[in-house]
Amino acid sequence: MSDFDVAVVGAGISGMSFAHYARKAGMKVLVLEKSNIPGGSFHSAAAADGFWLELGAHTCYNSYGNLIGIIEDCGMMDDIISRAKVPFKLLVGNKVKSFMSRINFFELLISMPKAFTKKRSGETVESYYGGILGKKNFRRVFSALFGAVPSQNADEFPADALFKKRPRRKDVLKSFTLKNGLQSIIKGIADEEGLETKNTAKIHDILFKDEKYILQTDDGEIITPRLAMCTSVAEVPKLVKGFAPDLARKIAGIQYKKVESFGVVISGDASPLKPFAGLVPLDEPFFSVVSRDTVPDEKYRGFTFHFRPDTLEKSGKINKACEVLKIEEGQIVSTLEKVNIVPALRPGHYDLIEEIDKQLEGQKLFISGNYFDGLAIEDCVSRSKSEAKRMVEME
Repeated sequence: MSDFDVAVVGAGISGMSFAHYARKAGMKVLVLEKSNIPGGSFHSAAAADGFWLELGAHTCYNSYGNLIGIIEDCGMMDDIISRAKVPFKLLVGNKVKSFMSRINFFELLISMPKAFTKKRSGETVESYYGGILGKKNFRRVFSALFGAVPSQNADEFPADALFKKRPRRKDVLKSFTLKNGLQSIIKGIADEEGLETKNTAKIHDILFKDEKYILQTDDGEIITPRLAMCTSVAEVPKLVKGFAPDLARKIAGIQYKKVESFGVVISGDASPLKPFAGLVPLDEPFFSVVSRDTVPDEKYRGFTFHFRPDTLEKSGKINKACEVLKIEEGQIVSTLEKVNIVPALRPGHYDLIEEIDKQLEGQKLFISGNYFDGLAIEDCVSRSKSEAKRMVEME
C-alpha cells in the first residue's frame, strides 16, 4: 500500500490535526490508529440515551486559535456550545469546600508582589508558584490544584509548561465544548476528502530503505515517502528505534505517567451534591473529579474520576465514586473506563526538545504530540501545524 503522500501514526488530536494540515496542503493522507476508535485523549464516551461523558480532555478555550481554525475548516462552528458556570471545589475529608477556605491570606498577601518580578523560565511549578502564592499555601492547596491539570504530581513540571497566555478569539465563547463532545472534532477531520483512517492497525516495526518508510503491520507492509509519528511518548521510541536509534533514546528520556479515567453516570437526582465543574482532592487515590454538570442534561449526571495508576481495582473505584458522590452502587446507570498516557515534564525539557528537533532537520520524519510544547490541546495542534509546515516546505 503506497498510494498516499504521508502516513500518520496515531489518530488523537495531534495525529488528526497533522493530517488535516497535510490535506490542506493537497496531500493524500493515511492515518493509522491501533485502537478501534480514533481520538486518543479526545474520548467522548457514549453512556445512555445520547448522553456522553469525556474520559480525556474536557474543555476548549477561545485562546485555542489553531484548534478553532480546524473546527471552522470542518464546518463545525455551529456545534460549539457554552459550558455552564458551575464552580470548581476542593474535596477535604469527603467534604466539599471552597479553595478560599484553605488559603492563608496573610501569606498570600506578602508573597503576591513577587509575581511582578519573578520569571517562570527555569523555574518549576513548585518553586515559581510557591514563591508567589506562599510555600504553605502551595503545599496546602495549590500543589493538588496544579496536579489536577495533568493528572499527576506537577510540582517538578517546568513552570512555563502550564497556563500559557495566548491571543483570544473574541467571536468565540471563552470556554466551550461541542454538542456531541470533543471527539466529534476527530470525526469531523476524519470525514475530510482525501484522508483515510485505518483503525486497529497494529504496527510491529518500521524500517527505512531507499528513502521510504516501511511500516510492518498485521495486514502487510505500508510504504510511504513521509511519516508522521503522532502517538504517545511511550510508543514512539519503540517504533523508531530500528531506523533512528539516537532519536529514540532522546525521546525515551521523556518521562510519562498513566492515568486511569473512570466515568460514572447516574440519574439527575441521585446525588445530593450541587452541580460543580470539578473536585480537587487533597488526599485521595485520584487527582480530580470532572463533572458533566458543565453541559447539563435533563436525565443524567456524569463524573469522570482521574485515578492514580494501579491503586484501585474496578470495584474499589466504584466504592470510591459512591463515597464521593454520596450514592449507592445500585444508583449507578453505567461506568466507563479509559487509560491515557501523559508526559511528566521536567526541568531541561525544552533543551531536550531542541535536540530532538535538530535531529529531525532535513528528514521526512515528523513528530507531534503532547510532549513538545505542552500538554494543552492547543499545544498539540500548534506542534502538528509547525511539523506539517516543515513537511510542505521540504517539497
